[in-house]
Amino acid sequence: MKGIAALFRTMEAKTKLFDIAANLADESFKPDITNVFARAKKYGVEKLLMAGTYIEDSKRSYELSTLDPNYYCTAGIHPCRATQPAVDKETYEQYFAKLEEFIMSADKGKLVAVGECGLDYDKFSYADKESQLKAFPPHFDLANKYKLPMYLHERNTGSDFCNIVKANRSKFTTGVVHSFTGPIDKMKEIISMDLYVGVTGCSLRTQQTMDMVKEIPLDRLVLETDSPYCRIRPSWPSSKLVKTEIRQVKGKKMVPEPEAIFRDRNEPCAIIQVLEVVSAIKGVSEEEIAKAAWENSLKVFGITA
Repeated sequence: MKGIAALFRTMEAKTKLFDIAANLADESFKPDITNVFARAKKYGVEKLLMAGTYIEDSKRSYELSTLDPNYYCTAGIHPCRATQPAVDKETYEQYFAKLEEFIMSADKGKLVAVGECGLDYDKFSYADKESQLKAFPPHFDLANKYKLPMYLHERNTGSDFCNIVKANRSKFTTGVVHSFTGPIDKMKEIISMDLYVGVTGCSLRTQQTMDMVKEIPLDRLVLETDSPYCRIRPSWPSSKLVKTEIRQVKGKKMVPEPEAIFRDRNEPCAIIQVLEVVSAIKGVSEEEIAKAAWENSLKVFGITA
């Protein structure tokens, strides 16, 4: 009964949610993307942003964004994809020239930020540090040239990430460090650069990260799922604060029932759970959290309601 009651509560609520990190170009969404969009709307998600992580992924995200007036995308090279130019047998200059060509040709009402880009020192198995440090800075020039905000990624980078952003801060208007999982002092450093902080399930993984989220000012907070990643897991302390239960099924083939989601694949509809946990942590109503995150998201990406 708890899950059913929560479902009707979210369906009837007037709360508007903007998932600023839905990686729906991921192959795992191909079989049932229509159901994924429908479930998102059922749980109050009125706007979606699909992050581009390399050129082909950015193009696919752009294509998906054209399916609805409330869908948007970004274009960039994720730090874990920093070796993509070499994979494609191109120089960084050649690869970024192609990325710029795509950004230049895209509808800026749909492509609303440069990124996902940044540094991830937890994932050297995907891209070495040297490649990441080479792929990150050129994004700022693209943001400057096309007057777009930055869509940023940071994981365990010491002072490197903030130093690079500070050195290039004059080149872009604003931006968000999405799916942030770092300590309180780094969160405050990010905010001191007049940037926003994105909260996902991964931001709620431990008591330490939950304490960090508690300290994010409402006027700097945005919400996201980072799907298909970062779902709130039952073993995490934040799971005890989740009120809305979404039925899960095993398997990786097309979900037979539109109301269910894959157990091991996060979806935009689960942003309602992120909202509930953030509300409980901060001691602020879900409505107030949702309103602040909605307005902040529109500001970051220059979107009118």
